Amino acid sequence: SKGSDLPSHFHRTHDSVHTPAHDGEISDLCDSVGGRKSKSPRPTKSTVLSHLFESNEYPVSICHLLSDMIDAGPKGKAMNQFKSLDEVIQDLEEMKSQPHLFLYNDPNMSTTATPTPPVFGRQYHGRSKELTQILEVSTRLEAISSSDSHQQPHTCAEAIFLSGRAGSGKSYLLNKCGEFLSTQGWVVVREKFDRGLEHNSQGVVCSLFDKAAKVLADMKVGGSRQDAEYSLRARKALSDSLDIASLCYLAQVVPNLLHLIDDIDMKTPQSIEANLSQWKLVFLLCQFLNALLNNNRPIMLILDDLQWAEALAIDLVLGELLESIERQKNAHLFFFIGLYRDDEISVDHPLLPKLNNLRESSNVKITNIHLSAISKDDLGDMISNELKLPKRLVGDLSDVVYKKSSDHIFFAVELLNSMVRGSTIYFSMSRRQFHWKLDRVYSLETNETVATFIISSLSTLHPDALKALQVLSCCGFHTDVAVLELLEESDISPCRGIRSSLQYLVDVGIVEIAGGLVAFAHDLIQQHVYENIDLSQRLDLHFNIALFLGLKTSMNSASIQAMGSIEDGFKNLYISESKTAEGPVLSERSLLSIATDHINHAGPDFILELSQRKLFATWNLIVGKEMTARSNFGCALHYYEQGILFIGRGGWLDDGVTIHHQLCLDLYEGAADASLAVRNDSLVKYYTEVIFQNVPFEDSLPAWITLMTSLESSGQHKRILDTGLTLIQRLNIDVPKPQPSPVELMKTMSTTIQLMSNFDVDRIATSHSADRCKRNSFKIFIRTLVAAFSLSSPYLPHLTCEMVRYSLQNNFYGVESSVAFAGFAFFNIVMKNDYAEAKYWANIALEILNQWPPSSVTVRVNWMVYGLIIVWFVPLQETKRRLLETYQLGMKIGSFSTSMYPLCFCSRIALLEGENLSVLHQSNSRDLKTMTKYNLHCAKLSVLDMVMIDELRGIDSNTFSMFNGSFGNDEKDIIIDAQLKGDNYLLGYAYQRRFFSVKKFSFRVDFFAISRCVSTVICL
Repeated sequence: SKGSDLPSHFHRTHDSVHTPAHDGEISDLCDSVGGRKSKSPRPTKSTVLSHLFESNEYPVSICHLLSDMIDAGPKGKAMNQFKSLDEVIQDLEEMKSQPHLFLYNDPNMSTTATPTPPVFGRQYHGRSKELTQILEVSTRLEAISSSDSHQQPHTCAEAIFLSGRAGSGKSYLLNKCGEFLSTQGWVVVREKFDRGLEHNSQGVVCSLFDKAAKVLADMKVGGSRQDAEYSLRARKALSDSLDIASLCYLAQVVPNLLHLIDDIDMKTPQSIEANLSQWKLVFLLCQFLNALLNNNRPIMLILDDLQWAEALAIDLVLGELLESIERQKNAHLFFFIGLYRDDEISVDHPLLPKLNNLRESSNVKITNIHLSAISKDDLGDMISNELKLPKRLVGDLSDVVYKKSSDHIFFAVELLNSMVRGSTIYFSMSRRQFHWKLDRVYSLETNETVATFIISSLSTLHPDALKALQVLSCCGFHTDVAVLELLEESDISPCRGIRSSLQYLVDVGIVEIAGGLVAFAHDLIQQHVYENIDLSQRLDLHFNIALFLGLKTSMNSASIQAMGSIEDGFKNLYISESKTAEGPVLSERSLLSIATDHINHAGPDFILELSQRKLFATWNLIVGKEMTARSNFGCALHYYEQGILFIGRGGWLDDGVTIHHQLCLDLYEGAADASLAVRNDSLVKYYTEVIFQNVPFEDSLPAWITLMTSLESSGQHKRILDTGLTLIQRLNIDVPKPQPSPVELMKTMSTTIQLMSNFDVDRIATSHSADRCKRNSFKIFIRTLVAAFSLSSPYLPHLTCEMVRYSLQNNFYGVESSVAFAGFAFFNIVMKNDYAEAKYWANIALEILNQWPPSSVTVRVNWMVYGLIIVWFVPLQETKRRLLETYQLGMKIGSFSTSMYPLCFCSRIALLEGENLSVLHQSNSRDLKTMTKYNLHCAKLSVLDMVMIDELRGIDSNTFSMFNGSFGNDEKDIIIDAQLKGDNYLLGYAYQRRFFSVKKFSFRVDFFAISRCVSTVICL
């Protein structure tokens, strides 16, 4: 049941459709009526129309058409006389082109029964130009994929960005496109961002992938043979591209992956580094999508309401995902569509710069479509089709509605539906068709805005239906049916229950039910219903819903008082056994999350009782931890912050209950870690400072680690070094001040060597589990060492030796201690020229790493061992291979920044290997884009290599202009910046580059001799 202006291939056959009458048949029909039938005697009050109805031979539309032709003239009784033969032809053409609308109805219908009232807005009308644009893109992509792979030109992904004001029909247009393309073999997945839930933007993106996994899982069991084969190929591609640990991690955020791939072991150990988890998720989602694209089936991803998306989610989709697809040979199989309300996008919205960047990209073809106001013709088509009347008969109604709705399609739909509910549009039994009183239409009050009109039009609802609608609006744009089933048991639902009102709300077009969810027909309805509830009543509703759902879990006040710790409560949440009539199972965690959202809407100011505030703070903590486990750190931060608001600053006070003090610490630590993951350094600073002021030094170490990691991401190495040295002193570890002299360094080195002389490699396997304080001490050491390395500080060898001694004295060989042994190996070369000893301790570092799951430390140590030590003992090609594997490992676990160092070293080693300079320049340019994004320090090192390659080629490729001034205008700017920041490592690299370029060395031993000289001078 599509509009007549849709492309021909968009139409479908309906079982109830009659074959259009041929011209000759219509002629015979007219002759019959005008001849034999018209001569029959009729009652005085009888009309041509009533006579035709009584004949029971013709559809209602034909009866009206013939009556309006025959019973015409000054004394005629035709209801709508034709003004010209052209109008007759127009009616006939409409009937012939859309017989399912005009030629199916039986005039002999019961005189007591009336057809179902129309619901406007459920069928598609108009927008043929925009629809054609979208389908042209899909057709183009299909043509590329079906062509000979050897003859395919360089292809790219395509993206359409569809803009327009609220209610302009963007979502409906894309829904219809998606439904159609799904029947053509496309994998189509759609998700939308929600107003007021910007903090869950990343969750929306993950839900998009979860829906894709569900589509593939459904194909496995319920699709065609081709679908089942595609599902099998997709499963294999995912299993081949992701290891068990990665699949396990991804399944936490894409749970339908467990239905697609049967043998995922959810007990596989996972990295818990918050600052890495965010990037790890990005990498795995890119791998997920790329694996699907390698199976020769086009994929369309639709994201609606981008105006409500946070910057991180926009960057994930329009940055990371699209950039990863650019590098795929099957990029042409990907079609992304983003929808947004351009009138709700401010000049500083993160979407705008991303759109500008994409428009300048040559690897993603962008099409921009703007939906303007609906035309009067399209509105007339909609009314004509829904009422099953020719456009000639609805012209007057269409004109009035168009003027009253100010050409706003959503406003027009709501106005028409309100006319149906108020019986302004009604079914006339005498006419056997829908009719209206035009004077009543003219007199309708439509108010000034859509909002006020929606509220006034809903005021005629039954009180129970209105109460159900208010409860639904408090639950958001959509609500799980299972939640509503639970609320049926409460005093919150109306007298007759929510269930009894749902069908009516569906029938009148206010809500829709699909896939176990009840959703509003449009978010404008939900918004205005919600905002029209009295504030105190609204807060009461939220509070009562929260309390009722919360009591269904084990997280009630009595249970929390009995807990040994908050962590116990998190572990005790279990899957509920109760099922609703619809079938879904609600977990306690889901219920608690929903209850927490409601209590947060009520807010802490609404809750006066202290015990309740602590209860609700605990809820927020538990849900925050759940979001952290899913790497949804923006959402986790929201819950931690809400929990802090409930507990208040007074929660730190000693009230004799340890759990309250621990609750505060957990909330602030969670907020600090989540802020780090979403790269909000100012929030990291705020939350960690509160912790420093309220807890003992040993308990504050995790917060110090978080702060130092935040400083590292912003390149504040000098501040990290000063902070780290102070903390190490507070840990009772000797740190000479001022900085150690060369003599002191050699003495420290000798003392460490003597201590290590009795080391037995078997001790690694019998390592003691260090307590929390000692593990945190190692992490403080590592961040301080990294800062010292970046600054080439004289403290670097001293701290390395102290860390080795700390590890030996505590018999602890955790993953963190491997950094100390790798560093010690390096200084055996730099300070003692002892390569054999260096190799021995480097292997010890690798042996320690083998005992632990991969982490950022693994990436850093592998880079140090392979790039600085083992390189002396194996061919350059082998070194390059190992560094490339280290880079790939780092990207897989989310250690993007650290991964750039082995990538940078790979480029340098390729130069030493004698790789073709033009090829090397191209690969360096590509890698430099990645480094610029994730590690500006490495990018500067790589730029210096690019300058050197240009000099060796005798060509100026204008490297600095390629990156819009990110590194200044020339090499001097990099050197000056390094001098200002005290970045001796970068300075040494720059001078080394100059020396190498001038001398034109050809043997690696010369290069490494220079490297060693420079490193020794810097360190000593």
